[in-house]
Amino acid sequence: MNKSNFFKGLCIAAAMFAACFSVHAQKHETSFYFNGFLPVGEFNSRYDLNPVEFRPMDRYSVAQYAGAGIGLSYRFGFWFDIGYGQLQPYAEASFFWNPTKKSVTDIYDDNDMNDQLGFTPVTPHYFNVPAMLGLKYRYSVTTTVQPFAEFALGFDAMFISRNGYGENNLLWYCYKPSFNFAWMVGAGTYLGDKVSVGLYYFGLGDHRINYNRFCEVSDPTSSKVVKRNIGELAIRFGFHF
Repeated sequence: MNKSNFFKGLCIAAAMFAACFSVHAQKHETSFYFNGFLPVGEFNSRYDLNPVEFRPMDRYSVAQYAGAGIGLSYRFGFWFDIGYGQLQPYAEASFFWNPTKKSVTDIYDDNDMNDQLGFTPVTPHYFNVPAMLGLKYRYSVTTTVQPFAEFALGFDAMFISRNGYGENNLLWYCYKPSFNFAWMVGAGTYLGDKVSVGLYYFGLGDHRINYNRFCEVSDPTSSKVVKRNIGELAIRFGFHF
């Protein structure tokens, strides 16, 4: 999604969000979500590692090989009756965590050079913090089954833990936070009024990842940038109050 289309979409979402408040809200809803994630696209792509040389995950492999993750989300919104169902504008903030795939960490953990060098390698962890405005539509088939569909637009902040091995920054990579546009689309059903389950896709943006080899942030020659598209498929269990 390019910047122009993103801003148009964000303006439309904000306008719809504001328009909903021109009528009387039925009730507000506070929600907590427990999320399970599977990375997709570049976030789950593969690059041939070379553990024999014991090179840590660098610009060729960072933000790839991500494993299944978990996350928490908080949402606040208002329900409005629109005649053929209900509409909910909402604001949501989340925290997502993905480790490096276990198959990759095992390659490094089982490498013979661990014993030779006496170092334990560290692979990166990925943390995403998206904040979005969204709109949800819900239709009550029965009092128990209430299917819904929704979309949201916003921003994502991505943080990557350092990775490498050795003492005194022998061979470490450190990463600066990255910020980008984000979007989400999903569908599912309420099971009564208090619980919901749904499938979602989070497009967390093309992140420009700035890293410093040896963690020498004062040395501009050690700074490099690589771009990765970060996407996640999610199953979400919501609890609504």
